[in-house]
Amino acid sequence: MDEVVDEALGVLSDAGPEYEAFGGRISLANHGPMVIDALSALDCAGVALEWAQRYRPRLDPRPDRKERISASAWRDALGDMGRVRDWADFFDEELAEAPWTTVVNRWYPRLAPGMVGGVHGAIRTAHAVRSISNAVTAARVHELAEGLAYWAAQYVALPRRSNAPAALLPSQAISRLEQLDLAERTGWVRFTDPIARLADLPSFAAATDLIDTNCDGPTLDADLATVFARILISNNPSVNPRALCHGLTGGTATSMIRPYVSTDAAEASLRYGWQTAAAFYCAIVLEPPADVDDVPTPTVAEIIDEALDCPDEHGIKVTDACLRAYAVRPDPVLLTAALKTTRRLNEVGLDLY
Repeated sequence: MDEVVDEALGVLSDAGPEYEAFGGRISLANHGPMVIDALSALDCAGVALEWAQRYRPRLDPRPDRKERISASAWRDALGDMGRVRDWADFFDEELAEAPWTTVVNRWYPRLAPGMVGGVHGAIRTAHAVRSISNAVTAARVHELAEGLAYWAAQYVALPRRSNAPAALLPSQAISRLEQLDLAERTGWVRFTDPIARLADLPSFAAATDLIDTNCDGPTLDADLATVFARILISNNPSVNPRALCHGLTGGTATSMIRPYVSTDAAEASLRYGWQTAAAFYCAIVLEPPADVDDVPTPTVAEIIDEALDCPDEHGIKVTDACLRAYAVRPDPVLLTAALKTTRRLNEVGLDLY
């Protein structure tokens, strides 16, 4: 199926990282390459090409180049979406000159503090790393460049105040977080708006030090996925599931990168992956984690089939993230979250015009 994955990536290779929706009132992230990798992980790569061909018409073309980014002055372009094509060219050059693992280890610690603001770029990079780890091809190397470019162009770091680590698991730390006032957690159009307000919530600066970054990575990832699965279940009826699911997919995306990075980068992945999930909890979550342990009637295969039939790409993304965690900790709440999120996305519908 490697050839199918590369061909599907080729269908999307001329598309930009974002596209206009709702009559140009808002820009949405291009999830296509991430979904292609998720389909491969779900053993559904055979449908990746058809899925990409269906998805491509909604996307906008790649933006134009502006000015070459210098290796000595890259900070000047950090966080500038107007330079996203320049960033892609920059990372294409970096990846032509060094192995992909070297580039990821060089840039992950630099970009990790901006994971919350650059959540889609960080997730796309993680999917690209998982894909390229299976087969190093020109299409996947370029996709890694595009993911890193989107992350660098989206980069916004929230304040961090270093405290003595509390050494908690995410399921223990979640109750220690202070949320925005209810009025600020509702009525938003883009989830980035309430998340940006966390810069003015003093307590959030200490959130990253609540968890135990010395904990075994897969254990911490699975714990984070499980607690956020419970949050998805309790909040799906009241919070837009397209936004809400990024606390899970963004918070646990780092698990796809960690096997290929240094010890320092791995520690950063745990810290800032947790900060990402915590930001979504503090900014848009309305209800506490659900206390449910029911096992869905459908099988795992049927849950995947429902995700494939969902017109919203987030159904596949959430299902992939939940099953990735389920392989480490087979908690049925992860299956429930995947199924209920897909069904809620179907209820909400997808009308971008």
